[in-house]
Amino acid sequence: MSQKVSSLSEMSLLDPETITLPWEYYARMRAEEPVHFDEQAHAWLVTKFEDIQQAARMTDVLSNGLGLETAHREPWQDEIDEMMVREGFGPHKTLDNFNVDPPLHSRRRGLVDQAFSAHRVASMEDNISDIVGTLMDKFIDRGSADMVEEYSIPIAIYVISDLLGVPRERIDDVKRWSDASVGPLGRGITKEQGFAYARDTMDMHRFLNEQIQDRRKTKRDDMISDLVHARIDDPENPALSFAELLSCSVGLLAAGNETTRNGISWGTLILAQNPNLVTKLQNAEDQNRALQRFVEETLRLHAPVPQLPRVALEDCEIGGAKIPKGSFVYLCWASGNRDADKFQDADKFNPDRKNVGQHITFGVGVHRCIGAMLARMEMKCAFREIVNRMDDLKLTVPDDGVDIWGTFVFRGPRSLPVTFSNRAG
Repeated sequence: MSQKVSSLSEMSLLDPETITLPWEYYARMRAEEPVHFDEQAHAWLVTKFEDIQQAARMTDVLSNGLGLETAHREPWQDEIDEMMVREGFGPHKTLDNFNVDPPLHSRRRGLVDQAFSAHRVASMEDNISDIVGTLMDKFIDRGSADMVEEYSIPIAIYVISDLLGVPRERIDDVKRWSDASVGPLGRGITKEQGFAYARDTMDMHRFLNEQIQDRRKTKRDDMISDLVHARIDDPENPALSFAELLSCSVGLLAAGNETTRNGISWGTLILAQNPNLVTKLQNAEDQNRALQRFVEETLRLHAPVPQLPRVALEDCEIGGAKIPKGSFVYLCWASGNRDADKFQDADKFNPDRKNVGQHITFGVGVHRCIGAMLARMEMKCAFREIVNRMDDLKLTVPDDGVDIWGTFVFRGPRSLPVTFSNRAG
């Protein structure tokens, strides 16, 4: 008996199984209706590479600022906002960080770019290498590990904490705060969960306020100091306001953790599933270049942020579809990265492909991810440590038994139990 195939209208990103394994839905949309209205999600999904690029550049029509700020607002969110105003610094607003539209985006990005300079990021490679090496030292002789809990999560937290100047002993707090920041971006959380996330977020706000006030008094060599003291040639608003400082710090702490954690986890999964790739990287004549290509192909095949929302400020057209004013529009980066019109054998992992690195995982245009350079470096250092120190890397669960978590905005393995041998042993 043949299995019934759902019509496209019956599929949705609200389906938990689709959130964790979206590839069939993406492929169906690309083939049948590349700009598709998901009736359950009440949103338009843009799925083809060229259409996504076009939409990402429509910054005068599609608002980035209103996207995350207004998506998925639960009916009891007003109660949470009132509590946060009453007991803390008020709700964390994405409109106070980088997720705004030009010309305000240009001002903030100009200030934050000073803190995220290429020099600062490049100078971190030795520190990142020390972090990944120290973490692997803890389990390399054991022969088994959960590579999410023991490797990718602490790497991402330590690096962003060091960059911001947050003490490493607060790693458990940083993870809790980060989870609280991204948790509400999913659908289906309860009111009780919403309040718990809000209390953790207020705890993070209070901590970051202490850090900001400390940097006002004493400048240090970290990113919070850079943000506090950054200046541009604008007589009216030469520096970031407190709300902007707080929101940007929250955004960096959470996004810099969750996205990189997922990128490292996906690449580790690929290595565990493909021993020939491990051998190829171990023996590469130019290992640095080979690892960089491996990183790019990992980012293409498994975008840590599958899609991000925009709001249509007026009636517009994308890929031939008429989008009404006020509509939510999701740019599905992960789908565009698997568009066969752009990438040959798009569902296959191939770091030797000619156009490796041309993915849209970090976005397109003015809203391209500010932390892209840092994420790439963290992933390269993490994979280099695995390749050079591990042999016989294997998953201890079936390939289809890997526990994957996801929301509309984030997606990654929840755990990666593996076995291995120490190459040095």
